Amino acid sequence: LLIFINIIKNQYNNNYLFYFLFGFFIFLSISFRPNYLPTGALFVFIFSIYNYINNNNKISIFFILFGFSFFLLIPFHNYIYGNSLILLSSGAHHNTHASINIYMNAIIDLLKFNVFNSPYLQIIIDQIIRWIQPFQIHYIITFFIIFLTFFYKNNFIIKIICLLALSQHSVLLIYEPADRYAYLAWILTFIVSINFINMNKNLIMNYFKKSSTST
Repeated sequence: LLIFINIIKNQYNNNYLFYFLFGFFIFLSISFRPNYLPTGALFVFIFSIYNYINNNNKISIFFILFGFSFFLLIPFHNYIYGNSLILLSSGAHHNTHASINIYMNAIIDLLKFNVFNSPYLQIIIDQIIRWIQPFQIHYIITFFIIFLTFFYKNNFIIKIICLLALSQHSVLLIYEPADRYAYLAWILTFIVSINFINMNKNLIMNYFKKSSTST
């Protein structure tokens, strides 16, 4: 993320090593935490498109994809040592609580107005409660701040962080949504929330001043 920000700010534009490291570090993050794959792949795609549209820099795209291509070592490792061609981990299904098929079946039940007797809807509700419990108001507020920040007039960098946060939260609605699995989503959310407070600090301070005066 820091490499991305500095390149956008024209700090590392002429150093292709940083483009390689960008892709390589995303590969490393996925190898340590496989549920980062959707967000990592999205980040690679966004940055590659950005370099193509804004700079027409095809060489930088090559180095980004070259760094990320080490991702192929993961299924290769699984094939060599596990005698099976598995993309990430054979234990992934143990942490998948609400698969995409469950969401699709839940939509079908909704279309059939089978709301109260749908086991698929119950699984999704249980997953949402594991993701954010109803009493965790601070989590709910910060999640909605992502949407407010994305549609607000912000710079390109913070909008990308919003997209990455939403992407990782989407993973949490399918995969294990707690503890170490949720760290990336909430760290990105925290960054967006801090930016939101900083951008609106005068408005927030005036609100609290008026509240204290009225009391």
